[in-house]
Amino acid sequence: MDNDMEWKGKYKSELLMVCHMDAQAMHGIGVISDKEMREYDRDCLVSSPKTSSKSTSVPRKTVPVYAGSSRRS
Repeated sequence: MDNDMEWKGKYKSELLMVCHMDAQAMHGIGVISDKEMREYDRDCLVSSPKTSSKSTSVPRKTVPVYAGSSRRS
């Protein structure tokens, strides 16, 4: 890969970036379902915690967003 910064911070590894990009392409043409794409998101993407003005002792869950998703966080 020419630029290591392309995947750092968003993907767990360079290999998982490639897997996720392939999954996005397959999802785009209907080969894999929304549920399967969410699994790829969970497995490949680095989830970043949401920031809030007050601290809580309960961690918040983050939902990965992928192309074509109607839910934005």
